[in-house]
Amino acid sequence: MAMCRILIAVFFCLSALIVSSLQAQEAPSSSGMSSGTGEVGEVGVHTDEAIPVGPFIFSPALQISWQDRDNIFFTPDNEIADQLILAKARLLFEVPVYQSYLRFSYTPQFRDYKTYELEDKWQHFFDAAASFEFSSGLTLNLAYSYIIGNLETREIDPGGEVFYGDRPFDKQWARVGGDYWITGRDGLVFNASWEDLEYDDPQLFYDYTRLTGGVGWLHQISPILVMDVSYGIIDFDAHDNEFENNGYRDSISHSLTVAFRGQVNPVIATEVRVGYGVQQFDPKPDEPQVEDFSGFIANGFISWQLAHGSLLRLDVLRMPYPSAYGDNANYLASGASLSYNLDRGKVYGQLRGRYQNNDYSRPDRITGEERSDDIYTFGLGLGVRFTYYLSLWGTYLYEDRQSLYRYSYKTNIFTLGLVLGW
Repeated sequence: MAMCRILIAVFFCLSALIVSSLQAQEAPSSSGMSSGTGEVGEVGVHTDEAIPVGPFIFSPALQISWQDRDNIFFTPDNEIADQLILAKARLLFEVPVYQSYLRFSYTPQFRDYKTYELEDKWQHFFDAAASFEFSSGLTLNLAYSYIIGNLETREIDPGGEVFYGDRPFDKQWARVGGDYWITGRDGLVFNASWEDLEYDDPQLFYDYTRLTGGVGWLHQISPILVMDVSYGIIDFDAHDNEFENNGYRDSISHSLTVAFRGQVNPVIATEVRVGYGVQQFDPKPDEPQVEDFSGFIANGFISWQLAHGSLLRLDVLRMPYPSAYGDNANYLASGASLSYNLDRGKVYGQLRGRYQNNDYSRPDRITGEERSDDIYTFGLGLGVRFTYYLSLWGTYLYEDRQSLYRYSYKTNIFTLGLVLGW
């Protein structure tokens, strides 16, 4: 199965490469590439200094880090502390085609605790992406991701219900989307995606398949800011397993949202989507009768470029996510984070805080208590660039989850890392 998925990924890349060669005669108008803000110590990409390899631009990187954790299992008491070494290499290839591009990368990762023995110490991340811009006004974006992981629980549960799990999982995600500008200021936006999860431990989280689609209207508010009003639909299919029938967790979601992406002005940037969403379930009479969701939804960020190489960024979130807790089919995650990033060339750093609430509609199966998690996170980091290709960084992270007793925890994580590469 794993080999089959890798072959699918290779086929996707080759297909995108063929398309790019066929479209090389086009004269795109502007680039669709964008960049985001990462954590301190995140491996960067310097394609301007990358290594030419035939038609490719090759950007290799190696990251080695040491961590000290005082609660590796995220338990409310009897915490177990441990240290670990994490090493990962990123092999990134890019083929620029005028203002379009084809990019794919492979990142093997090795994680080893000093005392605790992981079932699998290796994780693998494969990503492919392509963007093509045509003189007709069409921009087409393709993306594919394949992950073989275990402790990367946010990949299976973005809202953070699952905070620990060392059992392997496979996850695939593919997306096609684009913009079509009918006039200089108005156009259409569309997207469709497929996501599939297979978990080795069905008691931790069930397998699922998610299909999404959307279409909307684009409007160029200014030369650097675009608005879109979109309708979206999500078909979520929770697979049954040997322990539980998950049919009652299947849902259809609809949303009507407005989004802004680009620069509000030269110092304020945003990529935020807000609107109204509905999630509908249709359980059978002998299954748990879960409540539908309807209400305000939001996801995205606003950043403010300050003086002296600093950036202030606000992230917001209000979304329903699938749940594997008790009889709950979903939970509502609401929160915000604020980060301050400083980059003075040789020295860079980050200070951030986050609050999030995960709220559940159905009580705990054992105690009958209502569950609502309040999650507080604080982090800081500092890095030093010795050369263009070599940097050293350190971070501290504190997290406090206040929930029902067995789901509560506090943790402190210290990290020291070295990055070499492009």
